Amino acid sequence: MEWNYQGDRGPENWNTICSAFHQAESESLQSPIALDDDQITATISQQSLIFDYNKTLFESSFFNHTVHLSPKTNEKLNTVIFDHKRYFLEDLHFHLPSEHEINHESFPLEFHLVHRSVKNELLVVGVTVLPSERPMNTVFAAVDERALHPRVAGRGLTVPIELTRLLPENKQFYHYTGSLTTPPTLGPVEWIVFSQQTFMRQGLLQAFKKTVGKTNRPLQLIMNRPIYLSNN
Repeated sequence: MEWNYQGDRGPENWNTICSAFHQAESESLQSPIALDDDQITATISQQSLIFDYNKTLFESSFFNHTVHLSPKTNEKLNTVIFDHKRYFLEDLHFHLPSEHEINHESFPLEFHLVHRSVKNELLVVGVTVLPSERPMNTVFAAVDERALHPRVAGRGLTVPIELTRLLPENKQFYHYTGSLTTPPTLGPVEWIVFSQQTFMRQGLLQAFKKTVGKTNRPLQLIMNRPIYLSNN
């Protein structure tokens, strides 16, 4: 079912496009939300989140209005353990500007690492991004801006990624339960959003803006749900 980020089929009208979109939005707590240290319900242990990421070949594609990177191998090499449950990475994609706000601040870009458990439960790791002209210690430093064009990304460009280098050095994170941020906006989704940012060179960020454009869902109501912050 066709949807968009602007116009009659934009986010404000997603729930009117079809019954599946309406049901998803009305039956689950929605994402993204504003994350504010002043509204934290409780702290949780930083040790409750464990990454087991490895260098992996990813294949690019362009759908749902953005660039996606999916592991080429069928082996479940990259996992996250959260609250004693293991989730397997299946997709990495990008939103501009950031979907979550952190302490009232929005960021130029946010990427999502989408994971799924053997019981089909979802966990998404959100990483907000700032521009920098200094040499980056991330795989994005080596990405050719031309590779982000839909015609190129859609051809299945293969990219080796060392995932641990995409994460911020400070691993403090927020946790809450919400939904996917693209239709159908199904929940529940366990969200992990880092409080600190990683960096992307300015030229690459501009290439994302040119290729992807505005692809962020507006903030959703918190609805009294608990929000947790890990001890740092």
